[in-house]
Amino acid sequence: MKLLNKREVEILHLLHDSKGFQNGKSLALLLEVSTRTIRNDIKKINETIEKNGAKIVSHKGKGYELEISEEDAFQKIYTEYLQKVTKNPDRTNHASEGNDLEEQIIKKILMNCLTDTSIHQEELAEELFISLSALKSYLSLVKVKISKYGLEVITDRFNGVKVVGNEDKIRFCISEYLFNNQSIDVYNDLFPENEIKRLKSITLQVLLRNQLKLTDVALENLIIHIEITIRRFMKNRLLAYQVKVSEDLKNTKEYKVAREIIHEIDYSLSINIESEIFYITQHLLASSRLYRKDIDYKDYKKIDTMLQKVLFEIKEKTSIDLSSDHNLIDGLIIHLSVALKRIEYQMNSRNDVLSSIKNNYPLAFQLAVIASNKINEITDLHIDENEIGFLAIHFGVALEKKGLNNQHVKKIMIVCGSGLATASLIREKILNYYGQQVSVVETISFAEFNESLLNLVDIVVSTVPIDLASDKIFTVSPILSNKELSRIRKKLTEDRDEADIINYRNIFKKELFVKNIDLPSKEEVLDFITKLMITNQYIDDYTKDSIYERERMASTELSNLLAIPHPIDNNMLQTTIAVCILKKPIIWDLEKVQVVIVLSVPKDKQKTWEVIFKQLYYFLIEEFGITKLISNYNYEDFIRNLSKYKETNI
Repeated sequence: MKLLNKREVEILHLLHDSKGFQNGKSLALLLEVSTRTIRNDIKKINETIEKNGAKIVSHKGKGYELEISEEDAFQKIYTEYLQKVTKNPDRTNHASEGNDLEEQIIKKILMNCLTDTSIHQEELAEELFISLSALKSYLSLVKVKISKYGLEVITDRFNGVKVVGNEDKIRFCISEYLFNNQSIDVYNDLFPENEIKRLKSITLQVLLRNQLKLTDVALENLIIHIEITIRRFMKNRLLAYQVKVSEDLKNTKEYKVAREIIHEIDYSLSINIESEIFYITQHLLASSRLYRKDIDYKDYKKIDTMLQKVLFEIKEKTSIDLSSDHNLIDGLIIHLSVALKRIEYQMNSRNDVLSSIKNNYPLAFQLAVIASNKINEITDLHIDENEIGFLAIHFGVALEKKGLNNQHVKKIMIVCGSGLATASLIREKILNYYGQQVSVVETISFAEFNESLLNLVDIVVSTVPIDLASDKIFTVSPILSNKELSRIRKKLTEDRDEADIINYRNIFKKELFVKNIDLPSKEEVLDFITKLMITNQYIDDYTKDSIYERERMASTELSNLLAIPHPIDNNMLQTTIAVCILKKPIIWDLEKVQVVIVLSVPKDKQKTWEVIFKQLYYFLIEEFGITKLISNYNYEDFIRNLSKYKETNI
């Protein structure tokens, strides 16, 4: 079977997830290639998928559509391609072959770093099947990526290519690039005689003996870092600790556990890493715990006190009160007890679901940003975007319990005169058609129905005529046709349509809808939009500063050319949204962005904020509305289609 490259898999993924047709221009815009390239890619894709029950068909005047004739056969190869080619299924990955080569170069350099050896440029170019001049151009990009870890790539004609910098940063970089997102069993062939498995057995026994219970992920991370420590130690690459830090670490339970692990390694593997005891202790302290009882009582009370201030700050800035949610508080204490040590020791952790959290739980992420800002104020510890994402998971659970992540569910009652089987058929058809947007609260016979029940529901669906004047009552046939389902849909949306369109026109200000803006950087774009909003008196300087502060804490770029900046704190009384479409994409932080939508939502309307954010995300990203917004839509088109999309997705 012919293998598809990343871009071809991305095209397949976009068409598979699309609910309608996608034209070549839209796909080309999203993937940053020409329409000709899209056509050629689709020919190659069809050569593979036609043998597996699917085909991409071009419909004149409409666009491309993925047609699947054999679901099982296609699904099998589709899943295999997603797993093999896309590193992170939670985030759209438009990485080119160039980015792939950069990653390969970094991994090869770090593999040599693991054993403290170097590799010459000629040798590296030969291994990658590229020219020496091409390698040199990639190395300049590799240096930028490695510099984010506080390290430097040195290219020396005689000594080859090496990574230099602080030992703790080198070890962290090795763990991130070589061992992240893999099971430790994968690396048995990298080290002597199943050393990883033996280390796991030793570590697990010592942890159980000392009743220190870590999560599975934390345990595997610990073992990987012990293995990295052994490799670097054997090349005399050691870590130095200040006396005060050493004394503080000696007073912990984890120091005793680290000593036992090191003793068992020496006994079983004849490798003495005694001088690395403080490094192992730090990793134990920064490893995620399973239970509250594993936390020191003083630490628990200290974090509890801090969280009261954090939750008060959230209430002040969003009007959301979570101070009585004891499950949230306990969960945050357990998480922060190790996360704060991770941050203090500069042992940052990558969050592989960060993009998914930002896209699907925007309000939870916003609360996590506010919490992180307050924690920074109290502890003077900088919390990065990955750690903010972990906090957001806890807030997401709390918001779900409060119902702030849920849309209003319409209540439906079924009145049936044809028996239980017919009533069940109608019920299932309604639930399948409307999904989680409705709830069938009761199914009753005509004899049981009375007028007072109308006050308990939004709609009554009846197979027999009910002699009452009410627009809530729908008389349908026992088989409930699609036409009748459409009539019910109209009722579900009519209470909202006019309000939604009016609301959209009220909040998406026409004077703040600007196109073809030619600005080269994120800073200049933000300055332009916020000044425009201030000039029109929709935000003040405090809100503008808060937008910048939010952006510094965690990037508001999403994917597919979209960024949605917004303030941490907002004193404005009116919801206002600005839309800025750039003439050409710019690098925001890591992703390219061409559409920038700035939200200004008052603190007492946070549920509105969540609904608007999700609506924009689904319309622009999931339904590819962003390509039409960039190329065709004016203000009226945008409002009309956004409103129409909301109606069809009730």
